[in-house]
Amino acid sequence: MDSLSLKIEQYEGPLDLLLALISKHKVNIMDIPISKIAEQYIQYIDSMRVLNMEITSDFIAMAAELMLIKSKLLLPKQEGEEDPRQPLVDALLEHQRAVQAAVFLKKQSELYYDRFTKEPDAGDGIYIRLHAISLLQEAFLRITERNEENQPIVEEKLFKKIENERYFTVDEKIFSLLRMLVRRENYPFEEVFNGVKSKSELIAVFLAVLETVSKGRVGVIREKKQIYLTLIRDK
Repeated sequence: MDSLSLKIEQYEGPLDLLLALISKHKVNIMDIPISKIAEQYIQYIDSMRVLNMEITSDFIAMAAELMLIKSKLLLPKQEGEEDPRQPLVDALLEHQRAVQAAVFLKKQSELYYDRFTKEPDAGDGIYIRLHAISLLQEAFLRITERNEENQPIVEEKLFKKIENERYFTVDEKIFSLLRMLVRRENYPFEEVFNGVKSKSELIAVFLAVLETVSKGRVGVIREKKQIYLTLIRDK
């Protein structure tokens, strides 16, 4: 058995711990060696017990899930049967995207917090302010909260399979965003997310907005409680 050199610390959840183990062993997240990762995961849980660290139920549930996946992999695979690891892979990919977004947001907040500039609109004399990133974060938080409230109530699971989900790049969403702003001036911020079908796509769209705003390609206009995005054209 490999010794557990991973620093013993409190992870926010089992997916964070699994991502740390995957990174430590430099394995492909799309082809997780369940036996090795499960062994290290259980070893970490045992270390937490020895140190009297609090172990929440979701960590225990994940340990059981890993053992279940491991046992399924030992069985003969039926034709057309899905890889037992796939739901876990999907959950890890989505969580990884969310973690990366959180890191990006933290850096952007530190760079642009309360930093404002003005760009005049030659057309009607309205001043466009590149609002602090925190303003967009607050608006995005309201959108995600409303989106979660509108989701149908389903039986809670440790992680769910993401059916036929496509992962979008930020560059791809930047192109789509700029195309929208070329066609329509003063685009409502909330409408930028219309048609978004997954959490990962939602994050990709928001990162595209932050990237274009931080680089001065897109301006933010606030009128009363409504936020609009507008393309900053070269003079």
